[in-house]
Amino acid sequence: MNKAYFLIVSGVAIMSFASCGTRYFEVDMQQLQQLYEPTAITYESLHQSTVLYLDHSTCIIDARQNSKVFKSLTGQLGLYTDTLCLIKGADVEQIPNTDKSPTSTDVYNIINSISIDIPFADIGQAVKNICDRNSQAILITDCEYFDKSGKNQDGFPYLSGSFKNWIKRGYCIYIVVEPYQEKNKNTLFYKNRFYFIFTDDRMQAPISHNMLNEIQPFLQGQDRICRLYKLTNSDFIVEQGKGMVAEDLTFTVEDFPGFKYVDISDDWNSIREYVMKLDEYGNPLPEEKPEPLLKNMEFHDGEDYFIADMEIVATNITSQYMALSDSSITAKNIDLSDAFKLDKDELRNHKLNVFLTENIFNYLSDEERYGGNLIRLDFVITKVGLQDNFDYDMFTWQSIYNNEQATCVAKSIENVLHDVGIIPTSNDRRVIHTVFLKTEAL
Repeated sequence: MNKAYFLIVSGVAIMSFASCGTRYFEVDMQQLQQLYEPTAITYESLHQSTVLYLDHSTCIIDARQNSKVFKSLTGQLGLYTDTLCLIKGADVEQIPNTDKSPTSTDVYNIINSISIDIPFADIGQAVKNICDRNSQAILITDCEYFDKSGKNQDGFPYLSGSFKNWIKRGYCIYIVVEPYQEKNKNTLFYKNRFYFIFTDDRMQAPISHNMLNEIQPFLQGQDRICRLYKLTNSDFIVEQGKGMVAEDLTFTVEDFPGFKYVDISDDWNSIREYVMKLDEYGNPLPEEKPEPLLKNMEFHDGEDYFIADMEIVATNITSQYMALSDSSITAKNIDLSDAFKLDKDELRNHKLNVFLTENIFNYLSDEERYGGNLIRLDFVITKVGLQDNFDYDMFTWQSIYNNEQATCVAKSIENVLHDVGIIPTSNDRRVIHTVFLKTEAL
């Protein structure tokens, strides 16, 4: 064959190949982000400002006089508080803190001037105000609450709804519990002083860091005079080790906010042979074991929940992606979850290894249609358990108003932990990791 003839034939072949509709399949990260964001958990960032709520009662008067914990926090409260709210019965007095310099004594002096017990504090409304808004907050109180009729609610979980609202938004509550004694009608009662810190661990500098650092000596060791509990459902973490993709493949891995993008350059014949260990007819290769396509991902349990089981929800989103820039394409997502499986043995070791099944070949687009495949892999929590760090008795105390234990705080936290909208298998919380996988066409 002479050179001119070869060029003519090659040119005709290239033109014919192009005319059959083949596309060069490239993924634009901005468009991919568009597909990810509507299905991702959306968080509204908290303002960096902090509101301090103080129960204008014997609880604070005693703290000011006798509590090492409270005294160690007073300086920090003055420095980082933007607004001071004094809970005076059913009313709340708001005092802006305009001077937050290290030498400012405004908030410090106000705190140390509290000397009168104002009864019937509406703690329920104060907590609702905090959880309905978008700022960090600190609340210091004994949690004794009276409804509008003046009836004490020591046995009613009045904090449940507000706590759920806060936690469902992806935030967390640090609760420091400090036992103390209070005299009432010449009888000494053993009570708790609660320091609630409403914040978001994803913030650059959450107020909890400063507060907890100040009282660290009192939370541990011989000087331990208080205890700490964290209420959250959004603290699961997936970390990536070295070598995320099977070694025999050519690939790139990129990190983006909320997801990873993996681009595998090898064709499916190579993946079938080197990863799935199958011959061209789909039969297992002798003395070969399948390797995970994706590996070395490790997850960490949360403060309140541990992961008992997970699954992969896999979707071929190629047409949906292509339709973003080509209106002639009908977006149709295809569920191919049965083409991927997690290694359940490694799952018990907190590792995420992903294997392919033969079903993958039932779902892939061919070269002529799209020129590649874009697959979304969501790692979904299907079963959780409660950690054993919630101590019910830690949040109860001897009620002044009856002969029973005050259980309002303990029951409120317990309600949150067992709520179907809070448990991390709920629809808006169950996906803890997402990988977008680009492959060649079939």
